[in-house]
Amino acid sequence: MTPKFSLQPVLDYRETRVEILEIELGRLMQSRQRGQTFLEALQSSRMRLLEEMGKRQIGEVDLFLLSRLRSNLQVVNQRIAEQEARLAELARQIAEKQQEIILAKQDAEALHKLKEQEIERYRKEEAQRENRLQDDLYISRAYRRSNGVG
Repeated sequence: MTPKFSLQPVLDYRETRVEILEIELGRLMQSRQRGQTFLEALQSSRMRLLEEMGKRQIGEVDLFLLSRLRSNLQVVNQRIAEQEARLAELARQIAEKQQEIILAKQDAEALHKLKEQEIERYRKEEAQRENRLQDDLYISRAYRRSNGVG
């Protein structure tokens, strides 16, 4: 049985931290996906408004309706700009979170290596102990045979 790794609580903490960061990254990526879908809907809405404005400028022109469409288009353009800014901020947060995950995984991996080295050192010591016991046993048997005891 290998001895308990003295830094196991730290390793557990770091592994838990990696998991939490990965969950946070997943949430950010979901937010980005929802934001991208919303941006596409806004862009589609802008295209419909532009088409409608084009249709309304042919033939008899309703200035009030065109004014309203233009106003709606300005609102949609403003919301598109806001959404693009949100998506840029999410992209920054995602990159930051990915970097945090990399660093957290490196920290955990360093402790894993220390744990493996400690286990390997323990196994070598156990093997040396067993070899010494085996040698003592052989010496003891040889001594008994030479003295006619065994």
